[in-house]
Amino acid sequence: MKRTATLASSTALLLSAATASAQTTFKLGVRGGLNRALTTVDAASSATGINTYNRTADKSVVYAWQTGLVLEAAFGRFAVQPALVFSQKGERFNTNVYFNGLGGGFAARSSSTNRYNWLEVPVNFVYTLHGDHGLQIFAGPYVAVGVGGRQTGTSYFSSPNAFYTPYEFDNQIIYGSNTNNRRFDTGVNFGLGYRQGPVQLQAGFGLGFVNLHRDIPSIDPGFSPLTLYNFHNDAAYNRVAQLTGTYFFSL
Repeated sequence: MKRTATLASSTALLLSAATASAQTTFKLGVRGGLNRALTTVDAASSATGINTYNRTADKSVVYAWQTGLVLEAAFGRFAVQPALVFSQKGERFNTNVYFNGLGGGFAARSSSTNRYNWLEVPVNFVYTLHGDHGLQIFAGPYVAVGVGGRQTGTSYFSSPNAFYTPYEFDNQIIYGSNTNNRRFDTGVNFGLGYRQGPVQLQAGFGLGFVNLHRDIPSIDPGFSPLTLYNFHNDAAYNRVAQLTGTYFFSL
């Protein structure tokens, strides 16, 4: 009887130790970081046709920021980290349209910096080499909703008889069925990181799956065979490199 009681006691201790070692811990983190943001260029944005008509487009990165809260549920070396993040993305966008008609050349150029604000919910699955410290690998999906932004830049137009004064613009970015901008985005994030106690540093990449633009008819100005091409009809997908830091608090 004594041996049975001792065996039962030992078994209980082992089960208790196993349960403790596999216990799920919860933490809340504050996250901030830098975005190196860009969107893809559609092949349709550049074309050369008959009657010496051509158009070109190119994009370059903008540097922006992100901030938010992260909830961590950790189980040994594995963790799930859903977050609510305000993240700014976008691009620098340069376009040219040229048509050489019988009366001479018509040209339109535009250069803009576009910053789109997103409220994003990423859910990352994280593996940390030594549990609470060491190298990390992470990946997971995200969904996002557009919550504004700014478009600033300059447009130029010239015709055989005039070169018009450059037009400076500073517009609020809006979303909806009557605009070029789709309100929702989804994709995946993945990357590497390092964890040391409550501090987590991660370098990742966000790959958007949703075409950010919807098709709106181009504008025909009526003064020449040149139709002003609407480059914002062309497909564009978010491509964002991210460097973030998170500090976790125990719950």
